[in-house]
Formats: sequence, C-alpha cells, structure tokens
Amino acid sequence: MDMNLRAFMKEELKSKGNMEFDGIERFKGKDGKPIPFIIRRIPMKEIKEIRELYWKDEVFRDKKNGGRPVVENGHVAMVREYDAERAGLHIMVEAFVQPKLDDSELMEYYGVLDRLDMPETLFPSRDEFKYANECVMIACGLMGSEDEGREVDRIKN
Repeated sequence: MDMNLRAFMKEELKSKGNMEFDGIERFKGKDGKPIPFIIRRIPMKEIKEIRELYWKDEVFRDKKNGGRPVVENGHVAMVREYDAERAGLHIMVEAFVQPKLDDSELMEYYGVLDRLDMPETLFPSRDEFKYANECVMIACGLMGSEDEGREVDRIKN
C-alpha cells in the first residue's frame, strides 16, 4: 500500500502558535477598545509536565493515635493529593502572551511576588477570571470553542 505521508504533515500540528481573544472592559487601549488577549497554544505534553509538578505525596497519619504514620502490610500508607487550582494558575501564566502575566514590571507594579498570584490580581472579578481561564482552555484545546462565543457575549453584556 503506497501512503502519502505529506497528508499527515500539518503545520498547525508542528507549531501551535498563538490565538487572539477579545479583551475585557477593564483594560482598554488608547482607542478606547479592550486590548485583546493573546494566548500561547501550549502543547499537551507541556500541560502534562506542568500538572505533574502539583502532585504531592504525604505520609498518611492517624489523628486518633497522636499523628503516627499508618502502616499497612509493612508499608507506610501514603496519600497522594493534586493541587488543581495551582496547576491551572501555572498553565494560565505560561499561556498568556498579552498581557504577559509574569512580567517583572507588571508584578512589581502590583506588588506581587509569586507569579501564580498574577491571574487573580489582574482578573479580580469572578467573571473576568473565568473568561480569561476559558480563553486559555480553548487555546490549549482543553475546551471547545463553541462555548467561547456564548461566554464572550455574556461578559460583554
């Protein structure tokens, strides 16, 4: 069977690039229009690597027995926890190109020391944060873009 491999060579799969989204009313340019968000389309491999940073293993302790470790079958029992909120903030910071959330000048202006605090600093209202987060999810392929149109209309009104 003769297969044309060129059919499988797609530039959009090689280089994810950026996506542009409507900005929010809080940040307007000189022309009075909202400055658009530019979001880097993070590959799934990078998203998985970021998420892996937020798994934490801890010894399971018996609170009724003075906080001693629980031992099962000769092994110390472990609890594995995932901090989805911090992972999501990390992905958001990595994805935003405009505004660059971890820009040192921007962080200094707001008095923010931890770059993962920047999304909640720049997008303090629940709706603004949710919209910014959904832009990232759409750009990274974690959410369908059909939801984008409804959310944009809702935020604008």
